[in-house]
Amino acid sequence: MELALRMSVRNATRAATTWAASPVGRLVRIEVLVTISCCLLAVLVLLGSGRRATRSGAFRLAVWCALMLSYPAISYTIGLMQSAFVRNELIVVWGCFLLLLLGCADGIAAYSLNDSDQQARTILNQILQLVYVLFLLVSYVGALPLQLKVLLLLLWALSAIKLGMRVRSFLSAGRDSVLTVENKLIADYMSREHVYSGRNYDASTMKGYKYVVVGEADQKDGNGDYHPIDQSNLDRTIVTLEKVWECQGRLLSSNSDEAAASRLKDLCLSFAMFKLLRRRLGGYPLSEASFNKTRDFVKVGLLAAADGHERMYRVIEVELGFLFDFYYARYRSPRETLIPDTILFAAVLVASLCTLFSPAVLSHRARGNSVATGFDIWLTRIVIALFVMLESFQYLTLVFSDWHKVKMLCRYVREPSWWQTHPGLERALKLMCRVRLIRYWNNSVGQYSLLVACLPTAGGGRGLPLPKPMARFLVQSRMTHHRKLPEEVKHAVYLFLRSGLARVCHGEHALEKNGAPGVLYPRPIRQQERSAVQLILIWHIATELYDSKSQRAAPPPADRSVRQDHLVATTLSSYCAYLVSSAPELLPEHSYDTQLLLEGVQRRARESLQGCRSRDDMYDKLPAVPDSHPIDGHKDILVEGRRLCEELHKMPATMKKWKLLAELWVELLLSVAPSDNAAGHVKMLANGGELITHLWALLTHAGVVEKRVGIQNTSYPV
Repeated sequence: MELALRMSVRNATRAATTWAASPVGRLVRIEVLVTISCCLLAVLVLLGSGRRATRSGAFRLAVWCALMLSYPAISYTIGLMQSAFVRNELIVVWGCFLLLLLGCADGIAAYSLNDSDQQARTILNQILQLVYVLFLLVSYVGALPLQLKVLLLLLWALSAIKLGMRVRSFLSAGRDSVLTVENKLIADYMSREHVYSGRNYDASTMKGYKYVVVGEADQKDGNGDYHPIDQSNLDRTIVTLEKVWECQGRLLSSNSDEAAASRLKDLCLSFAMFKLLRRRLGGYPLSEASFNKTRDFVKVGLLAAADGHERMYRVIEVELGFLFDFYYARYRSPRETLIPDTILFAAVLVASLCTLFSPAVLSHRARGNSVATGFDIWLTRIVIALFVMLESFQYLTLVFSDWHKVKMLCRYVREPSWWQTHPGLERALKLMCRVRLIRYWNNSVGQYSLLVACLPTAGGGRGLPLPKPMARFLVQSRMTHHRKLPEEVKHAVYLFLRSGLARVCHGEHALEKNGAPGVLYPRPIRQQERSAVQLILIWHIATELYDSKSQRAAPPPADRSVRQDHLVATTLSSYCAYLVSSAPELLPEHSYDTQLLLEGVQRRARESLQGCRSRDDMYDKLPAVPDSHPIDGHKDILVEGRRLCEELHKMPATMKKWKLLAELWVELLLSVAPSDNAAGHVKMLANGGELITHLWALLTHAGVVEKRVGIQNTSYPV
């Protein structure tokens, strides 16, 4: 019986091998690989630009796999087409359209910040595939019908032209060139901008704010050298925020549609802010940071808006969208025109549709020694239709991108005699600016509870025969989740910023404002300053314990303002703990020091919470204030967190405790937002973005650029 089974398996294997080596088997292998390649490229085009708006690990994994596997899959498929010795005229059609699909699936310039050479490698790969497909065309040129031969040669030529345009764009407006040249021009100009604009300014109307929107790199002499921005070209060719706000055209004038005009102006504002923020990634100083004018740019220009916090967050979201595109997507500089792209798109679309409906494809028949499977004709139609769909989507993404909108709006401002006197052009531009195909970010915040993660019931990777880093990752990922950012949190941050940008001091202002007694000030550890991360962990523990005890002692409050303050405090407490555990590089202290501190506190918390089965028992299990000092710093954080919780409960009921905690957490988050780790924030943009990145960008434009490591004074009230 066993011998018979082995013989049957061997015969089946031999038969399968023989079939795979036959002409039909080779053709089927090519068809399967073409199908897989098309699926990978479709994922890359349709999902690649959406990863900044999702936190789904499966989504990002799919995009990463498509990016990593698409080029090897296509290279192998085209190579197999050449070496399989299978005669089927449709193979060369698949090769040409795979090449075209590869050209339209170039929306991702880099998957991560370290992929600086990704675009150059992609271009080189496409050049190689262009050569391979040309060899394939030459080998089939004698067997192809005349109409199909002409169409495929035309499509190959259009692919070569498209690749040449991409190479030219990469060389003239590449990321490295922009960081080197345009950053230098903007940095030098901003050191003199206050001289050009004068002393009179008004951030509400952008009067006196000659921040550059476009035009800084348009001036070149005969040697190709760039002219610095001075008063002559500033008034003549540079589009500034002041010019945008002074534009009297119907699109940008408040006399027509104030809300629509405000959004279009804000799009130009976001682009100008993106250029200012980009200097930090080039290592240039923010020379305007010390001016009152810079502070008023945010306080009066963004925070005093009539629509409250919505405009502030919208402007920052669009700005970070430009930053994401600059690093991770194939963006188009406002200096470039879309006319060649439009002509090329129309030509490729017409040639593709002609190929799809040509008699050679519609009524294909295997002739002579050709090999066919019956699926080959359907695969050809599917590949062509897929290309037409993806190419149209990619072109529309380019047309309705914010980069193109800013370019057209600046033309509207710079050429009033042409754009503002033609109502048809104005309506077309207005319609284009209303369309948005991609969300800017996922609008969510991470949530992590240190004490709940240390409960014995948290489980995770502990007790399993796994390496310590893997076990820690399993526990952390299991206890971390994301929730939609509540509007109450956005509004609370907005209100705190409006009250004064200079009052941010690691929670001290919130305690003083709410009349907190001296016992609510965290005590220094061994007469030294508390670091920002230590304060976050102490107040996070205190907030978690106080929330648990409050829910156990009384029903949820009926007062709406109390519920809102509770939501703000608990959400931001869990978010700051999430930053400590999952994004320490965005905090002021060194990320490794933060990781060591968190691990030490978690270790002490697990020791203390042994036998604890629920959140209700956490308070009694944590260590109380010891009779003698010193104790280690990790245990001291637990002790101090419990002490603050106890002091909160002792406070009279007349004090608005949740209001105090809400404002304290807003201030703590704003205290740790300033950072010089610009690369860390850009890296997070590729993973869905973070709320702290939005605040980091906002505070940068207000001139708050220095990180604050700890409490400024070493004396604490008692």
